[in-house]
Amino acid sequence: MNPDDLRHILSEQRRELTAAKAVESDLDFAFQLQMQEAMNASVSLRPSASSSSSTPQFHLQDDDVSGSSFAHLIAEEIARFEQEHSDRERVEAEMKRMRHDLDRRIHDEIFARDIIGVPEEEWRKTGEHFQRPYGEGSSTAAAANAETFRLYFKGLVSEETVGGVKKRLAGIGVAICDLRDDLVFELRKPLVGCETSSEVAEAKALIEGLNTALTLGLNRVTIFCHDNSLYQCVTGKGQQRQGKVATLLDQVTLLQRKFTYCNPSFVAQKDIKFAFKLAKDAIVSQVNWTAESGRGKNLIDTCVICLEDTDVARMFSVDGCLHRYCFSCMKQHVEMKLLQGMLPKCPHEGCKSVLQIESCKKLLTSEIYDIMSQRIKEASIPATEKVYCPYPR
Repeated sequence: MNPDDLRHILSEQRRELTAAKAVESDLDFAFQLQMQEAMNASVSLRPSASSSSSTPQFHLQDDDVSGSSFAHLIAEEIARFEQEHSDRERVEAEMKRMRHDLDRRIHDEIFARDIIGVPEEEWRKTGEHFQRPYGEGSSTAAAANAETFRLYFKGLVSEETVGGVKKRLAGIGVAICDLRDDLVFELRKPLVGCETSSEVAEAKALIEGLNTALTLGLNRVTIFCHDNSLYQCVTGKGQQRQGKVATLLDQVTLLQRKFTYCNPSFVAQKDIKFAFKLAKDAIVSQVNWTAESGRGKNLIDTCVICLEDTDVARMFSVDGCLHRYCFSCMKQHVEMKLLQGMLPKCPHEGCKSVLQIESCKKLLTSEIYDIMSQRIKEASIPATEKVYCPYPR
């Protein structure tokens, strides 16, 4: 969808939501006036009513807040979507800049190789006029497409002792180099929030590397893999896998098909030193976070929904499965599910852990907490015994 069209739609939705809030407020006020008039008329008709007796005032009860809460959530969702859209535009602009820099670098390297290949005699005669401006008289895109880049990746799982407690930490590293092994792009990333095997970490590192190469516009890559089991699977020679590993390998296969050239190559571990160091750094960073926390500094965790780094004290851990999300994301998730008439569960894909009301108390307002309590009571009634009023408030 065109970005301008998307902005127009968001603007229209925000305008309509504001108008709906105004109409709702007007209706409430009109209803309050009607009720007050009815009460005044009722008091005036009573024989015992004295002229000095005061008329009771009618106050609109605000017990049912689901409508206003829902409107508030919709407004928050629109604002969040606008922020995500803005962030996505900034990321795309940055990736475009990186692709431009990479194209220029490829152009300069090819030009330098051509200069080296010019005979000495010819260089003396025409060297001063030998030029190839970037983007003029040459196809930079074609040069980039003809260049084959090297993709190194490593998924590392390590058991580290922090503060006398053993913890299983995981991280991935990706390095993309040109044919001369000069670094073009590097990435280090911790894998948090789930138990990860070495096999899963390796597959996730490869997926991250392939996605990065595609984002940079690289159409030809050689994948350097030191894990023989993964290499056999990537080349189609390994045994059929099951579960999470099979899903990740299917994703690898789909990504490989997007390249003009994508050739796996089996190498020794020492030959992926770039990626190995990056994965190790990702694990060390997690150890340092924990160590700094022990010295009174804040431990930082990353929410997998909003991808924001958050103080662990502001992270919500789901009872039973222990998946972790920031308070803000969990609050929105719980409120939206409740206002849709459902009991909230863990947001993690495929997880069926039901959120406990007491653990959610610190997230919710008293009104939303009451709604959750009501939803739990409703869920405890067998479906065959439920009776609903045909005229709900």
